[in-house]
Amino acid sequence: MMAKFQKPNNDSSNPLSMFERLIGSWIDKLFSKNNFAVFSKGEINKRWGEIEKMDPQLAVIEADKLVDTVLKRAGLKGESMAERLRKTESQIPHFVYQDMWDAHKLRNRLVHEVDHSANHYESQQAVWKMKKYLLTLGVFKNE
Repeated sequence: MMAKFQKPNNDSSNPLSMFERLIGSWIDKLFSKNNFAVFSKGEINKRWGEIEKMDPQLAVIEADKLVDTVLKRAGLKGESMAERLRKTESQIPHFVYQDMWDAHKLRNRLVHEVDHSANHYESQQAVWKMKKYLLTLGVFKNE
């Protein structure tokens, strides 16, 4: 099946046609069937603004809950947030996906490990990684 924005070219050994296929594949991922802009205009910025005003460790937890809400509202199925996250892996750059996983793991440690805490910087980084993930999915595009 040809990518939506790929120019037909029968010469598959041509470096330019390989580049065009790569770009077509990337564009297809950008315009995937999932719509992650699941909040009404202004609502995601309002919610995110509230998160940024919280204690940093609480902000990690609340940002993670917001990410999971977005995934659920976008129709991603799964028994856990981890299962829903995995369904987005092919739709975003690997480093953004991995950063989201790292932030989610910090959230899990904060919630499930009695003696675990995160310093201010570590918490802020996790919140930023979650926002980057949401931005990459297009959650803020209705703003």
